[in-house]
Amino acid sequence: MDSIQVPFGFIKDGKVFQSGWGECPDREIGEVRDDNAEKSALFFQERFSDMEKKINEVIEKIDSTENKGSFLMKLVHLREHLPQHDGLGDYQELHDKIMKYESLVRDIIQKNRVRNTEIKNALLEEANEAVEIINWKEATEKVNDIKGRWIKTGSAEEDKNTSLEETFWEKIQGFFDRKKQFFEDKVKLTEHRKRQYDELVEEAKKLADIHGKERFTKVKELKEQWKEIGGIPAELYLPLNSEFNQLLKGKKFDPQVDYSETIGVLEAIKGGKEPYNKEELTKTKKEIFRDRTKNPDKFKCLELIQLLNEREFVIKLSHKRFPDFAKLTGDKKKSIRIGIIRDLVSRDEEDLKTYEENSANFSSNDGKMNKLVESKIKSQKRKIDVKLKLLEWVDSGEF
Repeated sequence: MDSIQVPFGFIKDGKVFQSGWGECPDREIGEVRDDNAEKSALFFQERFSDMEKKINEVIEKIDSTENKGSFLMKLVHLREHLPQHDGLGDYQELHDKIMKYESLVRDIIQKNRVRNTEIKNALLEEANEAVEIINWKEATEKVNDIKGRWIKTGSAEEDKNTSLEETFWEKIQGFFDRKKQFFEDKVKLTEHRKRQYDELVEEAKKLADIHGKERFTKVKELKEQWKEIGGIPAELYLPLNSEFNQLLKGKKFDPQVDYSETIGVLEAIKGGKEPYNKEELTKTKKEIFRDRTKNPDKFKCLELIQLLNEREFVIKLSHKRFPDFAKLTGDKKKSIRIGIIRDLVSRDEEDLKTYEENSANFSSNDGKMNKLVESKIKSQKRKIDVKLKLLEWVDSGEF
């Protein structure tokens, strides 16, 4: 049976063939359906049109985007799929179009890789300098910034990419390993010094059994040993130092405050049954500070005094910011108080952040400065805790 020619193919023995193109020979792509050669040919022409449309859409995206390199594998897939595609049309033209854009994209990728190689070499130099910075906080910020820029930078030239990646990440990992070791050693040093302080406190307890010149000599010896130990965090040092000094003095302070009575007075002020008097509260606080015992009611009294002082400050601030505050409804007053307290908490948290950042700038061997900064941090945290407690008073209707 003679073949029937159709555009870019032919029909023979009830089969539809695609004419060879490029290195692709003539190929059977389907069968004639319903004995209608024209309709069958049209079906495969439409399949070609669909493929042509898909390729043109990819090309349009390449033309309109900056990140052309991301389309390389899509082009390769289309090119490799083209010889197996069942359709009738100018496949050679589609193949040439794909090859043109594939060459363009590959050229862009290669240029980008050259540029990326330059960038990564520069970043590697930055990393070499950053990991040598003595201040851990500053060094960590710079290393993390360099890491982020490295990750955002694409691959370097193929023959250099692996070496660059291995060198960079080995440098970064080495930095974080050293940082981890430093802080682990710092913790161990703190624990060691804490044990030394504990041992001296135990030694000081034995002073109760000796007197005269022997005691005087032993006290002097213990004081010298105490000075040589070195700094530890304030929350660990201060209780030990207080106990140590008390043992050296050989006597304890007798409490001058009736805490049960004081708590009752403070609760009465809180509930509005007694007037607020800052001078009296300050006097009470001084008496409490003279008491070196560990009476739990002592800390409850100090917290109540601080809360009452803070509450009075918020009250004055409310009237200052809102002259007609006294005329407002209860809900409006509550809302204003909450807003003011939250503003104060936010300010204190910013100050705390600053103190903590400053703390990282001091060497662990600078015991005096460490104690000062750590004391400020602890004090700032207490201020925040008091204001949060005050918010609970507002919510519960106690303020």
